[in-house]
Amino acid sequence: MKQLLLIAYNFPPLTTSGMYRAYQFAKYLPRHGWRPLVVSVDPASLQHTGPLDAAPLASMNGQIVVSQARAFEPMASLARLRARLSGARRPSDASGDAADPGGAPGNDRGPGSGGASWKDWLTDWISLPDRQSGWIWPAYRAGMRLVREETVDAIVSTSPPPSGHLAALLLSRRTGLPWIADFRDPWIGNPYHNVRSSRFLDPADAWMERRVVRGARRVIANTEELRLRFVDRYPALASRFVTISNGFDGEEIMPRSSRASNEPFRIIHAGTLYGQRDPTPIVRALERMCDRGDLEPGEFELVLLGSAAGRSDTVASLLRSPLASRIRVEPQVGRAEALQQLADSDLLLLIQVGTTLQVPRKLFEYLAIGKPMLALVTEGATENLIRREKLGSAVRPDDGEGIENALRHAMTGQSRIPTRPASFDFRALTEQLVEELEEMIR
Repeated sequence: MKQLLLIAYNFPPLTTSGMYRAYQFAKYLPRHGWRPLVVSVDPASLQHTGPLDAAPLASMNGQIVVSQARAFEPMASLARLRARLSGARRPSDASGDAADPGGAPGNDRGPGSGGASWKDWLTDWISLPDRQSGWIWPAYRAGMRLVREETVDAIVSTSPPPSGHLAALLLSRRTGLPWIADFRDPWIGNPYHNVRSSRFLDPADAWMERRVVRGARRVIANTEELRLRFVDRYPALASRFVTISNGFDGEEIMPRSSRASNEPFRIIHAGTLYGQRDPTPIVRALERMCDRGDLEPGEFELVLLGSAAGRSDTVASLLRSPLASRIRVEPQVGRAEALQQLADSDLLLLIQVGTTLQVPRKLFEYLAIGKPMLALVTEGATENLIRREKLGSAVRPDDGEGIENALRHAMTGQSRIPTRPASFDFRALTEQLVEELEEMIR
């Protein structure tokens, strides 16, 4: 059996959304004659992990090897240092009353920062290419140990975080092993990647991406739009880029609804609310429908399941809405409970705004559940996929009438339940990865 060194920062027992793709590939690769040797982060070395679940690893019956590399978290260390230094400062310094030692305002500005302080500039440097930069060297060392102990035929790294690609770049250079770089999100042009205080370090990001793209034998994008963006930036390497989408586990048994038929119509958004993921347009549409008498408040409920810390002000505003009693905000739960809540709902709400190259993994989770889907989207990969495959209703957030029509169709049973295209089954997606691996090592 051939052996694959898989560099995946996010991997079980972590339950982050980012672990799912690497885990699914690792699950199905042995069926095609490839044994994964995984280098992932050691959860014990992280300041925050969220819920942990070792069950996925236990279910693989020893078919894979997992080496957990401890991460040094530079941002957490910097925060602790700042706290100690702040505690040691004189009260006048801490209160901001002391005179500026430079004698003029702005002396703590970083070069090219556009107003960022030296502290912000230092933070930006430390988090280059991302906040997981302290994992690059431990991952490299763990990978080298596996290469020495096992016969390795190829390397695959997956991002985010991009730090995993840099560890794989070092490993490929040191060992000469062929390498595939898998991008679940864009590195350049990703509005949610490593938001910095300035654009001063953007050229460094671009330089590192070039090194990765030129060093890898294959570069996988998980949307066609991202592949085309790579081709546009690196036309001389166009044949190197391939698309393997995200998907669902076709062997996973999805729960059935346990709700009574006379319960209110339930709309659910599962997952973290952050950035431009704002459920306000849905609430406003429901308010208008109630004001006109098209709908009674007792006939529906909206569930926001998952962390809303990134949109706490928005959620607080919604809970002051006239429909506040019909809105439930619930914390993050384990995967099994989340799937049950999706199965117990009538309409699955997806919000993907402001990104043109990405499709959230949640879309494929919704697809596996088999319930009608309403997506608030702007132009880009998510809208293209939903319309092309007829997976649900795709509406712009500012199209109030369109949102109302989609809600009305769903509540009257006119929404189409999407089929599950076999091309999005991870069994088929893993076959695509194996084809790339086999061709690469010939």
